[in-house]
Amino acid sequence: MPPSLDRIALLGPAPPDRGGIAHETARLAFELGRRIAVDYFTFSRPYPRWLDPRRCGRDPGLPPSRAIPMLDYLSPGSWKRVAETVAASGAGALLVPWWTSFWALPIRALFRRLAAAGPGALRVLLCHNIEDHETGPVKRFLTVGAFSAASAFVVHSEEDRRELERRVPGRPAEAIPLPVPDQPAVSRDSARRRLGVEGPLVLFLGLVRAYKGVDVLLDAAPEIVRGSGARIAIVGEVFPDSRDLTRRREASPVAERILWKDEYVPEEEMALWLAACDVVALPYRRISASAIAARAVAARRPIAASAAGGLREAVVPGVTGELFEPGDAAGLARAVKRILERGSESYRPGLDAAARAASWQNYADRILQFLSSLRAES
Repeated sequence: MPPSLDRIALLGPAPPDRGGIAHETARLAFELGRRIAVDYFTFSRPYPRWLDPRRCGRDPGLPPSRAIPMLDYLSPGSWKRVAETVAASGAGALLVPWWTSFWALPIRALFRRLAAAGPGALRVLLCHNIEDHETGPVKRFLTVGAFSAASAFVVHSEEDRRELERRVPGRPAEAIPLPVPDQPAVSRDSARRRLGVEGPLVLFLGLVRAYKGVDVLLDAAPEIVRGSGARIAIVGEVFPDSRDLTRRREASPVAERILWKDEYVPEEEMALWLAACDVVALPYRRISASAIAARAVAARRPIAASAAGGLREAVVPGVTGELFEPGDAAGLARAVKRILERGSESYRPGLDAAARAASWQNYADRILQFLSSLRAES
């Protein structure tokens, strides 16, 4: 069957895996499926525990997706079966989320087999980041192999697009910002009552990992508290690489103003924290794009973010939040102070416009437009 963009294949994680990429991949399958036929494949074997230190990898509260478990990272035969299934379906493209070099060997083999079995099908990596958060020579080597087998890329920032031009010259890449969830509005007063919080609240939300700069927020906490009387909430499971932050929080001179919640936060509770806060703090040391930034925009909450990676593009000073230099605790405190002084409503028009521009509908449309342009060029 000749490849057609009336049908595409999507291979990636799926609920009930609780990860953000699983959630986004399932939503992408749904949005694309409203426009064209989509075959959604997922992994038949979960991550090994040594690679995934999350204490809760699956959320039984999440509805299962319609994804078909097929790819087993330990079975080269399954890599070949996925490629041959996609080729036989006549799909015009195989779209694979990329976030870690762990999947490099299966994806490289899968793409190469698809290039032989279905030479007209596009092989596209949807890069949530282009380098592992904890990288090294072996991971970089594996990444090169997978990237060399792809025919095109979708990334979430212009910085990543430029980096791919340097790494794999001649391969088309399109920068499309992460979509903003179209979630129902949650009442601020109701969320605060349910969470038991009062007064100004600065929120860090999500997995606590070393590259996310929570230590910078802890260093900024005394100045934030002195200047505004705000409480600081750090809400999310703490990874092993950040265990020392617990001691730093306990030793803080404003420890009583820091709310520390080291556990998995389900979707409903994330929405409550976002509704209850006044500022979302993203002190990342490095980042390609942030799903929490997209959630903050959806909740219409201004963002105090480091000017790192895609955050430089996602946060417009004075419009959707304020920026500071990565690692600069004093700069973070100033950014938070400015947002609290101006008030979240002053950022509302910019956040409304950002949410409209980065809707899921626009995201899916832009991906399909990019794939169509690649087909037209070929």
